[in-house]
Amino acid sequence: MADTVAMTQLEVADYDLGLRGKLVRSNKTRGGSALAFCTIVYGLSLTDDVTDTPFSSAANGYPDAALVPDEATRIPLPWRAGTDAVIADLVDADGRPLDLSPRAVLGTLTERYAELGLAPVLGFEYEMWIFSADAGHAPHGRTENAYSLTRCAEINCLATEFVNRMDQIGIEVEMFHAELGPGFFEFTLAPATAVTAADHAVRARQYLRDLCAERGLHASFMAKPFADKSGAGGHVHSSLDRDGANVFSDGAGGLSAEGRHYLAGLLAGMADTAVMLNPNINSYKRIDPEMFTPSSASWGYDDRGTAARVLLTDPKSARVEHRRPGADANPYIVATALLAAGLHGLREQLPLPGPDTDPPDLPGDLGTALAQFESSPWVADLLGKPFCTSFAATRRAELQRYERWLRTTITEWELHRHLEHQ
Repeated sequence: MADTVAMTQLEVADYDLGLRGKLVRSNKTRGGSALAFCTIVYGLSLTDDVTDTPFSSAANGYPDAALVPDEATRIPLPWRAGTDAVIADLVDADGRPLDLSPRAVLGTLTERYAELGLAPVLGFEYEMWIFSADAGHAPHGRTENAYSLTRCAEINCLATEFVNRMDQIGIEVEMFHAELGPGFFEFTLAPATAVTAADHAVRARQYLRDLCAERGLHASFMAKPFADKSGAGGHVHSSLDRDGANVFSDGAGGLSAEGRHYLAGLLAGMADTAVMLNPNINSYKRIDPEMFTPSSASWGYDDRGTAARVLLTDPKSARVEHRRPGADANPYIVATALLAAGLHGLREQLPLPGPDTDPPDLPGDLGTALAQFESSPWVADLLGKPFCTSFAATRRAELQRYERWLRTTITEWELHRHLEHQ
């Protein structure tokens, strides 16, 4: 019998799914072999509607760009015989990652932090829904209790396999527990430097979906599938390191100067970056302060009702939890939004408002969030015009598709209200 052909899963960051890619013979991904990927990847919706952008369109034929594997991200996939995986970046003619790529933009932001002697550290946590994969999509498990030990027992086999798989590839899942909702669970990833943390987040999400599919289940990171239940958050804890030491705290129970300016930036920039944290129509149905999803750019000490929950109990792990992002948002784009806003605060030395100050409202729908993003006086400067233009085009197209559906669909509400009564 012939030996198994070694295969590599090439993984490429997009705007919606997190990762897309293809399987390639491993020898074709090493040693400077020429690889390419279609730039349409930055114009595909969740369901593969195509949005033309100034950089990739029907007019220019959706051209390929060279694809370069980041060898630091190459890992074996022990649960798939003969297969490894590597994250790869689309690059221009000079070998530089394309400015359209959210991973490339995130990398550029970390370089700007390095110029200030700082390294952002991020820790992602995700709430998600697990259903049976049949047509009915029944929630996994019979009860809805948060932190339920019974539900932990029901999910134990799947959760343990997930944690072990991630451990085998260097991704530490710190916790996995039941949340309040049908088939609703949460996992938390150990903190890491920004790009590595985002790499871990996109892989953990993708590999959990793969594991669930193997078992006849479906893992969904949709923000709000049930109108009367909690929504799924994709909260991010962030802090700042200098020379390997956390400098977010002043060491005496308060925020350092860097911590104050960074937090002020998160708050001041939250409205301008809302479309990156909440990128879909459904994202805004999750926003509900009564369910701990903030509608304003508020902050407080260990307060889950705020958008920015500051945790200073231990100076070594001092951080802020950003609670506005939804689980449906791309980890690279969420990380980019956080670090851009924080860097804006650091560069402009923004003052931190008091925790009792009346906070400004955040956009409550995709159209408002998109308008604020495009009119921001600082976002394009930090993220670059190519990314901002391309990403905004995909959000505008998503909004237009929904509005078109709304105009042409006769809803159950309309039928119930009018058909028998008019």
